[in-house]
Amino acid sequence: MRNLTLSLLAVVLIATIGLGWIFDGIYNQYLNQNINNNSELSRQGNNGPQSVIDTLEQVGTHLSIALSGIDNRQEFIEKWPSEGVLSLQLKPLINFPLPQALLSDLTAGQPLLLETDDSIVMYFYLPRTDELLVLTTVPIAVNQKNSFLPILLTSLFYLAVLLLMLLWLYPLMKRLMTLRQTAKSFGEGNLNQRIDVGSISYIRDLELEFNRMAQRIDDLVTDIKLLSSAVSHDLRTPLARIRFGIDTIQEEDDPVLRRRFEQRISDNVDEMVDLVESLLSYARLDQTLITLNKAPVEFLALTTSCINNKSQDDIHVIYDFPKRPIFVDGDLSYLMILMSNLLQNAHQYCQRKIYVNVSEQENNILVTIADDGPGIPTAQREKIIKPFIRGDGTENKVKGYGMGLAIVKRIVEWHHGELIIENSPELGGAQFCVTLPKAII
Repeated sequence: MRNLTLSLLAVVLIATIGLGWIFDGIYNQYLNQNINNNSELSRQGNNGPQSVIDTLEQVGTHLSIALSGIDNRQEFIEKWPSEGVLSLQLKPLINFPLPQALLSDLTAGQPLLLETDDSIVMYFYLPRTDELLVLTTVPIAVNQKNSFLPILLTSLFYLAVLLLMLLWLYPLMKRLMTLRQTAKSFGEGNLNQRIDVGSISYIRDLELEFNRMAQRIDDLVTDIKLLSSAVSHDLRTPLARIRFGIDTIQEEDDPVLRRRFEQRISDNVDEMVDLVESLLSYARLDQTLITLNKAPVEFLALTTSCINNKSQDDIHVIYDFPKRPIFVDGDLSYLMILMSNLLQNAHQYCQRKIYVNVSEQENNILVTIADDGPGIPTAQREKIIKPFIRGDGTENKVKGYGMGLAIVKRIVEWHHGELIIENSPELGGAQFCVTLPKAII
């Protein structure tokens, strides 16, 4: 789920910081352009805001000079039209509280401009009468046609964030729908359903785990089918022979023949015990909670011991190995079973020669066991490593229940290795190549 977390973090950062920075840049560029335009209008004397204020200042200055020279000032103010946007008032300076700094500027002849949301007010000082001329007008609307720009940019920002999130969610929802459909089909019994894992999928880990789970369930179901088939076939034959032997003993009075039939019954019972023990052994190997006691194992000594235990006078074993020790990271007991089963399989099917090679490949070791037997056809190589499956035409020639290679495959999987079945180019028979992780000493 790391890809999902990183992609979500990237989308959030791009949506909040990246888009915000882009839209802020657009808005600031617009403001700077607007300020430059207003400055240009002011310099050209057009009807910009600054030119209007300059005009008011000139009008107020001329009125203050004119009012200072007449005696009936209040009458002039009262006759000023009240319906226009510009109104006049006279106020005594003493009733107008101001900070000393502003008061000094005002009495020095500099107009005072005060602006609110409702009006623009300019004050002019009349030194002859110690009064203030107050000009009041409505606020000046600047670029009213662009007042919706902030709203537009905000709407575009949220629209872009929404679009970006939808673009991110679409592949995720698509992969989740695929996973849901595959899981539904798998639950309906179509056990060969798998997910095509994409290289940039947000839920790649989840898809891989689903495929591993599906493969595991498929293998278990296949093993159960093979187990039921093997039990029904391999147990039925000795049971039938035992029943026949018991019926024969009941009708036979000759002691020699009775002992012969008793021995046959005993042999059939032993065969059934071997089969049951094989089934139980594989069942124990199939437990998912099995614990491996992994440690560095000196693999050359282990292989030499297994070869010596399986040696036969009429079979020549060629053992090729490095001169220095090689250690494998694994469980000693299960590695012994692995090598014993591979060597036992080679002894059962070979004519006269077995070749065993152990070599190093970077962080792994490669074990190759080949024989000069009939070999394994390509079409049977996937099937031969399943439990209770033996090569075609060998069921009556070779003793066993077809469990050896199935156990080998399971042990190799536990050790995160690989099993490859080929035909030996030198000996002509089967060749088993096992890759195991090398221990770090």
